[in-house]
Amino acid sequence: MASDDSTDGGSSDYPAGDPGDVPPYQPSTHDLAVESVWLRHRPPPLRRHPALPRASTIMLMAAFVAVLLLYLMLRPGG
Repeated sequence: MASDDSTDGGSSDYPAGDPGDVPPYQPSTHDLAVESVWLRHRPPPLRRHPALPRASTIMLMAAFVAVLLLYLMLRPGG
């Protein structure tokens, strides 16, 4: 009796022969669990004066200078 691939007695997911090439994995550009509106790239907001720092930067610098001066005036032993 000749051996036949389709009647070998074992369970096989594929019919006799090579299953063929599997296409390469191509990740999608969008996560299906997240709405695409949140994944869009938005251009940064245009500023009128690109050379000037933001107000929040100036406020942080002023707070740092104030704390530094307060430390220098009230430091122990000084």
